[in-house]
Amino acid sequence: MPATYPKDIADFMKGAVDSVRVFKSGPGSQALLAGSLLAGGSDVVLVVPGVAEFKEMQALLTLLSRGKPGGLEQPAWEREWVFLPPYHSRTPEPQGWSERWAALYGLVYRDGPRGVLMTADNLLPHWPGETVLRENWATLTKGEEMSPDILLEQLVSWGYVRRKLVSDPGDMAMRGDILDIHAPGYELPLRLEFFGDVLEEVRLFDPSSQRSKADLNEAVLLPVGPGITTPDRAFRARDQWEKLRKTGEITAAQEQALSERLDANDGYVWPGLYYDAPVGLEDYLPKDAAWLLSSGGTLRARLEDREQAWRDYLKDEERDKGVSLPRRFIIRSHDVARKAWSSARQLVFEELTIGREKTGIDLPETPYSDFTDIFWRPEATRRPWAALMTGIKEWQSAGETTILSFRTQRSRTKFLNLAEQESLPITLEYVPDRQGLYALVSPLRKGMDIGWNRTRVLGEEVIQPQAPSARPGRDKAFKGLERYDDLSEGDLLVHRDYGLSQFGGLHHMSIGEGANDYLLLYFSGEDKLYLPVDRLNLVQRFKGPEGAKQPSLDKLGGSRWAKTTAKVRKAIEKIAHELVEMYAFRRVAKGYGYGPLDEMYAEFEATFGFEETPDQEKAVNDVFRDMEKPEPMDRLVCGDVGFGKTEVALRAAFRAALEGRQTALLCPTTVLAEQHYQTFTRRMEGFPVRVGLLSRFVTAKRQKTVLEAASRGEIDILIGTHRILSKDVELPNLGLLILDEEQRFGVKHKEKLKHFRQNIDVLTLTATPIPRTLQLSLSGIRGLSVIETPPVDRKPVETGIMEREELELKAVLRRELDRGGQVYWVYNRVNGLERVADYVRGLVPDAKVGMAHGRMSEKGLEDAMRDFWHGEMDVLVCTSIVESGLDFPNANTLIVDQAQLFGLGQLYQLRGRVGRSERQAYAYFVVPSIKDISEIVRKRLRIILDMDYLGAGFKVAMEDLRLRGAGNILGEAQSGQIAKIGLELFLEMLEEEVARLRGEEHAGAADTELNFVFEAHIPGGYIPDSRERLRYYRSLSSAATDMELCEYEAEIRDRFGPLPEPLDAFFGVLRIKRTLSRLQAARAELYPGRMVITWKDNAIAVNPERLISWVNDRGEGTRLIPPAKLEIRYDGAHSMREALESTAADLEGMLDAQTVPPGGP
Repeated sequence: MPATYPKDIADFMKGAVDSVRVFKSGPGSQALLAGSLLAGGSDVVLVVPGVAEFKEMQALLTLLSRGKPGGLEQPAWEREWVFLPPYHSRTPEPQGWSERWAALYGLVYRDGPRGVLMTADNLLPHWPGETVLRENWATLTKGEEMSPDILLEQLVSWGYVRRKLVSDPGDMAMRGDILDIHAPGYELPLRLEFFGDVLEEVRLFDPSSQRSKADLNEAVLLPVGPGITTPDRAFRARDQWEKLRKTGEITAAQEQALSERLDANDGYVWPGLYYDAPVGLEDYLPKDAAWLLSSGGTLRARLEDREQAWRDYLKDEERDKGVSLPRRFIIRSHDVARKAWSSARQLVFEELTIGREKTGIDLPETPYSDFTDIFWRPEATRRPWAALMTGIKEWQSAGETTILSFRTQRSRTKFLNLAEQESLPITLEYVPDRQGLYALVSPLRKGMDIGWNRTRVLGEEVIQPQAPSARPGRDKAFKGLERYDDLSEGDLLVHRDYGLSQFGGLHHMSIGEGANDYLLLYFSGEDKLYLPVDRLNLVQRFKGPEGAKQPSLDKLGGSRWAKTTAKVRKAIEKIAHELVEMYAFRRVAKGYGYGPLDEMYAEFEATFGFEETPDQEKAVNDVFRDMEKPEPMDRLVCGDVGFGKTEVALRAAFRAALEGRQTALLCPTTVLAEQHYQTFTRRMEGFPVRVGLLSRFVTAKRQKTVLEAASRGEIDILIGTHRILSKDVELPNLGLLILDEEQRFGVKHKEKLKHFRQNIDVLTLTATPIPRTLQLSLSGIRGLSVIETPPVDRKPVETGIMEREELELKAVLRRELDRGGQVYWVYNRVNGLERVADYVRGLVPDAKVGMAHGRMSEKGLEDAMRDFWHGEMDVLVCTSIVESGLDFPNANTLIVDQAQLFGLGQLYQLRGRVGRSERQAYAYFVVPSIKDISEIVRKRLRIILDMDYLGAGFKVAMEDLRLRGAGNILGEAQSGQIAKIGLELFLEMLEEEVARLRGEEHAGAADTELNFVFEAHIPGGYIPDSRERLRYYRSLSSAATDMELCEYEAEIRDRFGPLPEPLDAFFGVLRIKRTLSRLQAARAELYPGRMVITWKDNAIAVNPERLISWVNDRGEGTRLIPPAKLEIRYDGAHSMREALESTAADLEGMLDAQTVPPGGP
């Protein structure tokens, strides 16, 4: 920042003038001037028109804040700027009011100069008076006395709602002595841990993992509802409503409805209607603040628009709900709102007005939206990294400031690693008055050249061409196969030793001196089995093919289960033999091992941008590791549409081309092949890589040229449909085959692929893998990489099921077309498609409606798809040809007609065609009658509705696997075998058999049976929810390592507080069981002062000589009891856990390290 400003600005900063108009400026200049005013001791109010401007300005102010940004523990009111996001015309809700109360608290109590960023619409509504705020907040300090019950009562009156788990603002959850609160002003929820009435711990925790992130000494609690429902405030609100009824401004029914809400502690009422003395927001704003009005000329119009939006909203409420509320108690007029700044000191930033005399100054600023705005020469876009480095060095030499903004720390670190060899003097903390090169972290995307200030600000999307949307580190929307399903009573379970049973719940039983938890399993007849919770790994949920007859329960001790598993095992042996034979050649075949990556690859990688998602990076690394091995690769990359699978393919193909290997990319449809061709051509431009296209859209003459070039090895990457599998296609140096959406290819094409792929690398991309593919991957025969992280701006597609109702369908179409978007209307049959198209034309006569299906002529299909691609068609009525990976970002509404005729995978793929941009997308599955659809269709639709979050594709595949029946991995029907024993056990047995055929057997660990007379369980009072207890039992009993057990223990302590004695003992039991399993002990009796271990005759893990030596070394506390028992005594003074863990550590000394893997069974 220069020491001098234009005279008018300098005078304004000194207070010599009260108003300056600024032209040719932009958000960068506004943020810099706002920061300078704040640093100079002035209060600042920066007003922007709407949400887009607010987000950009918020990112800039974050970027240019002075000093280190605060960590998680810094609440909103302690930061340099207070943010008041848009105040939309809608019913009050906790999210919005949580942000508002935090901002108001900062305005009232923050010391020193205050900066406020707000949208203009915040000035329209009424707000609670300052007295309300001053009377309703609380500071909680570690170590102080505070009754949790009184605190809970207070929180309820402030709008908080009790939940099982805290996830959204205004949620609170009480478990024992721990209170979780999602309070205003903190990035993460608070966790308060009490001991009686003493507050012992205050922490912030991550709601997705439930793990602590930061310790606090104190926390401030604020309301989340606009209306405070304490007795005094409630009385005054009722009094106000009575007066309004008497004056006729509200009806008696409305007064009663408002009072009933108060009875339920619901204070989500607009402040102007709730309080007897509401205020305008200006009452909170600093009195002598300098106001910066962004796009000053449009603020008045924006306020008028927002006032009209409120009028329309209130009319809709009256029409739809019969509620007519007096507008003057909810908002003020735009004229009153504008008075907030009319007499204040103000910098008004105007857009240049033509034909009107200017009175003001110019502060030129050039916006940048992408890389080519700065580096427009063709050679720069071919070598963007070199161009960027050259540009930065030139700007440095000219004494200019360059600020590079990255959306995450990870993204910045990658840039710093790439730039290390350039020896640039990069600074990581912004110093406003110092010229230099800064690499900072903020949400800014675009950029600007602030010419008058000799400063460039470049967001991540500007720094590189086609830079991806960087995304914050976030938890995945689902955990794939890592979580166990919740069990409900009545569910079918498979017991490994006894067969099919029915779950009868979790039961607490006393046996001998101790009481512990058991799973009740019902078998055939009156048979019952109480399974100790430490043996949960013996049961699995039964998953059979959908529609198959439910098998009968097995009898405890009967022979049927043993015969069934023996039959299935024989069938599995045959499958496994064929499988291993098919893939054995690939294992022993001499593949091509790739060398190390070179500088050209690094340059190609840099053209993608500076951040891949962790999943995407792992997928690339997985593929490259496979390519470097001597045997051919066979890897499946599974990821939702638009999550970055294509980039994985691009990098693999580029690496192959660098080493002279040709790549064939096989697509199921011609349009998808063309889209891939354009993507590959664009990314490979400027590099010595040639891309060719073969499809029915390519002319015969051009195809001939491509075929000749390919046969001479002159084409590096050949993209096409199944045309690539024709006999006349020769690729002499073929090294990599990429299959996009393999499930769309027919049987004949797949047979050709079997021969095609024997000794080359194969990479398969899919959003919803076919069950067969998924089984192969899960069986370890093919590699599997899952990309589950969505782009940051991607919104989940709003999904609904509806009947074929004309008015509703018309409204759906109208909403999308009115916002300039396009609509897919998918119908399952070619016959009748024309009739459906006519029906759609009747719904929206002014729309351009076209058709697309697989039986159209090549030219007709090409014209239809291209018209839709280029926006020359509004509604595309089509068959599921649209399912196969096509990319039309402007199409954001999908209507699936006769949805009951589509499979689950198809429905999911279809829904993935919309929501490819930042816009909210919608998918509607239309059925003739919701009442009359079959149970399997109902279940399919329920699944698609449940999985409306991003990244659900992998889970859809697992559900589809269960719904359709797994089928034989080689294509033959094996659903009958699966129906007998369940999918999970079938796959487990298959995996074991494949491992056996590969010669991967080893001496396994035993599943030791434990009997103990002391209490070792999770007390119901500690974790009251039985499902939650069961989930932890399953997780703990299946933990593969001691480290995993420790992590679960830390999580439980963090969520529920100190471990009670029975749970502490249970951890000891699990620890000794892991050791005994590795020792292949058959059984162990555990007592408070001793244990007795029994081995079977065939145990090989313990060397007899070593056992005798170990017993002799231990002395009197240990003795052998013939024929195969060992008694160990331990000190009763220790806790049960300490005694068991100490004994486990001693027993480890008996193990031969090479006999049994430490993970256990």
